[in-house]
Amino acid sequence: MASTDDLQTRNQTALEHASGDTLLYELLSSAAENRSTHNLTLIADAYHFSERTFRDERRRSGKPLLDHAVAVAHILVNTNLGSTTVAAGLVHEAVENGLALPALREEFGDEVAELVEGVDKLKDLTFQAPQEELAEQYRKTLIAIAEDIRVVLIKFADRLHNMRFAVELDEQTRSQMAMESRDIYAPLAHRLGLARIRWELEDLSLKGLEPDHYNAIKEKIYLRRAERENLIEEVCGPLRDAIAKAGVDAALSGRPKNFYSIYKKMIRRRISFEEIYDLMALRIVVDTVQDCYTVLGLVHALYTPVMARFKDFIATPKSNMYQSLHTTIISPSNVMMEVQIRTQEMHQTSEVGIAAHWRYKEGGDATSELDEHMPWLRSLLDWESETKDPEEFIEDLKFDLFPDEIYVLTPNGDPVQLPFQATPIDFAFAIHTDLGLQCSEARVDGRIAPIETTLQTGNRIEIITSPDATPSPAWLQSTRSRKARAHIRRWIREQEEATRDFPRSVELLLTADDRDNLLIDLASTISGLGASIVSAELATENDQVTDRFTCRVRSAEALAQLENKVQGVRGITSVEVKHTN
Repeated sequence: MASTDDLQTRNQTALEHASGDTLLYELLSSAAENRSTHNLTLIADAYHFSERTFRDERRRSGKPLLDHAVAVAHILVNTNLGSTTVAAGLVHEAVENGLALPALREEFGDEVAELVEGVDKLKDLTFQAPQEELAEQYRKTLIAIAEDIRVVLIKFADRLHNMRFAVELDEQTRSQMAMESRDIYAPLAHRLGLARIRWELEDLSLKGLEPDHYNAIKEKIYLRRAERENLIEEVCGPLRDAIAKAGVDAALSGRPKNFYSIYKKMIRRRISFEEIYDLMALRIVVDTVQDCYTVLGLVHALYTPVMARFKDFIATPKSNMYQSLHTTIISPSNVMMEVQIRTQEMHQTSEVGIAAHWRYKEGGDATSELDEHMPWLRSLLDWESETKDPEEFIEDLKFDLFPDEIYVLTPNGDPVQLPFQATPIDFAFAIHTDLGLQCSEARVDGRIAPIETTLQTGNRIEIITSPDATPSPAWLQSTRSRKARAHIRRWIREQEEATRDFPRSVELLLTADDRDNLLIDLASTISGLGASIVSAELATENDQVTDRFTCRVRSAEALAQLENKVQGVRGITSVEVKHTN
């Protein structure tokens, strides 16, 4: 208790000393409001260090560099990060040739200095760079996430503030930043569960790339604000009463959809803004998981649900840790509205993702929870260490960052999470590599379907295998999961490597019981493997045939099957394959 009282005393002193500096005072006040355990003295020291270090430096826009550093710190505070991370965000511009200034390391220690150095090493991510350079940038980013995610979170805060003022940059730079933010930073933010940052990056990207669409959507949303508010209250009034009668503590609020999601829906469905009705989602935050399902029952008792749009992300969380119940109802005004129900902890995770679970002892060692909360990242790191081809690495990474997901079921009813537009091939590899390699057909909801069929959430999938089935290069065109694509490519490479020494000559020695059409059946079997008979020596004695064939075999697969296929011909009693070159 004494240490807590001491921190509060020091924090109050820091606030009093900052009262004459509006920039610092607002930052400290925000930090104290967001987290009572913030060390305001450390944050203030970092602010003063930045002020001394680059007080006269300005950005390309002409604005002070210090303003940018403070804005980055505000974003980190609002992302639920601790004092050390906020301090590093304040001084992240204080680097020389990738190394923190000696004065920075001396004043704040190794932890802050290493965070600052880590941020500087993460160059801006862009799909426009050469493949080798780009792959190396992404590898560094993935490693930084695994080693200390705070480095990447500072980088996101830096990018977000840059995007907020991108209008002050030249058109080419502005467009390039907008594309990078939309195609790389926003999907990666989604993967990390940083919903607030993702939504703002998407909207700012739309503003930079499609300003006419952005402004039109913004204006129409503003004009329909009163209509949306009335709709929310129409639903909330009876629902509040029902929840109160059930004895559940709940907070109800409306959340407008972000502009970019509306724009995507218009483009994807080829509809106008006026045809979109679910512009607002009703969010209900409760105390416990049991309360979530209780409130769901109350919602469905009061309003007609659209069952095809119900999703239980509590029972099956998304890969970025997101949990919530989603249902869509028909309001009394006959308008569809999405309702999201979650606990306070789930709500915190939905807003700031991994930052809600990442805990640091101030001044002590960091404890990683990535393996527990983000298994996709551990899988990605394990895979990228095996992938040497930069083009394959970048291609698969784009697929892995794709934000949408579906949930399908095994024949036993177990849920399996797959990327949007996944196929039975993706499902097979998700279950087991051998299942994918021998996949020949699939049953989707009990009916035979091509293995390239696009799956939907709720489909029940059964894979039919065949020992003769092998992956095809064409599968790469229809698969969406990194695991499936990596195993298919690996199998193709192994086959190509195995066939480099082909065609190859081999001798086929066999004995058989003499019968009619024996040679015809043998020739047919051999040619069926894509091999050809170059020469043959035949001898018959006492109804026993001894044959020596010289064959030209064109692939490793054919060579591997040759002995067994010939052994299966009726009358054959022994087979031996000898390599001649």
